[in-house]
Amino acid sequence: MRNRTLLIAGSIVVVVLLVGAAIAAVTLGGGLGETAAGDVKPGPGDQGATAVVMQDNTFEPASVQVTAGTPTAFELTNAGQANHNFTSSALGVSTGPVKPGEVTTLTVSVPAGTTQFVCTWHSGMTISVEAN
Repeated sequence: MRNRTLLIAGSIVVVVLLVGAAIAAVTLGGGLGETAAGDVKPGPGDQGATAVVMQDNTFEPASVQVTAGTPTAFELTNAGQANHNFTSSALGVSTGPVKPGEVTTLTVSVPAGTTQFVCTWHSGMTISVEAN
């Protein structure tokens, strides 16, 4: 009986540790969008950067056109009330958190076709980048 009690207690401890580790990974930035990835710089881009405004659950504009295979600077202004990010899992890039009022620039070469960028924290917050 004592062995069974120890086994059950040990199993509960393992489950609690695994759940705690999963919560810590999400909280501390375990996924794309949680931290910057790629060519990200604080502040505005150079003249000619593609301007995108991040608001509460929307990107403005909802779609942009760029030249395929050419480095494109996206100047991202957070005009919303919450943190946002500009992330493409297909390209493995992200601004990481952009706080309200901040401006961040991400430079990336987009392949021909349509690439979706999202804010990983706000479902439906998507922008289509069409590269020709």
